[in-house]
Amino acid sequence: MIVELFGPPAVGKTTFAHALAARRRESGQNLEVLVSSRPAERLPASVPPIRHGCNWSNPALQRLSRPVVEAVALLQQRSDERTHAAVKLLKILPPRNIVWSIRLRQYIWRLSRAWDRASGVSHVVLFDQAFVQVLCSLALLGSGADEAQLARALDDAPKSDLFIRLDAPAIVLENRLRDRANHQGAIERMLELDLKTNLASTPIIDKLDKLLRQRGHKVIHVLSLDRQSLRDSLDAIEHRLAEDSIIASRNSNATRADYVQGPH
Repeated sequence: MIVELFGPPAVGKTTFAHALAARRRESGQNLEVLVSSRPAERLPASVPPIRHGCNWSNPALQRLSRPVVEAVALLQQRSDERTHAAVKLLKILPPRNIVWSIRLRQYIWRLSRAWDRASGVSHVVLFDQAFVQVLCSLALLGSGADEAQLARALDDAPKSDLFIRLDAPAIVLENRLRDRANHQGAIERMLELDLKTNLASTPIIDKLDKLLRQRGHKVIHVLSLDRQSLRDSLDAIEHRLAEDSIIASRNSNATRADYVQGPH
């Protein structure tokens, strides 16, 4: 079972993912968390740092060199279904900036690889952000996306078994984004999306949420603004996962019984 978190920047997706994993471990349940290697934050896990006398512990140097490193890595990849999927999504929602186009193509390829692996396991796999968030980023970094474009891209993207949307008031997101920027150096801030662009993701998230529901997908809204809301949200998700597990087990038993009895 694949579960996917989505929501605007700084809403707390990664924090929530780890909290849910810890809760599941306490109850003896297996939940694997796949935390995204976001292109705006660090080098892809598949691309080791290249040292040429540079201090790679400096985040600014990593950010400046990353586009070149990722472009080289992308050229070395063989063409496969993952590459075609990235090209297709980028064609529907093309970023205005070539650097972001390269970063996101590389990111989609790595996400697809992780998704393929998660699809083949029996336990719950939680992505702190995946294809819904990718579509939001593509729309945000492009020349705007109407609902028809988002619908086309969403129909082409892999789907989770359960979607969890995290929400927070705009003022909370703004304060968190400002705090994040205050902990970054001047060059890092230049390479980040600005506050206005980040906050503009919420209407896009709203559209994607609406499209998912129209297509009959399971979407749960949760809050994690404080300890109490986090606990309540974790309780709601655990209850939903338990229900889905029971349903899946019943369906599996019914299928097995049909197989054993055979046709009448």
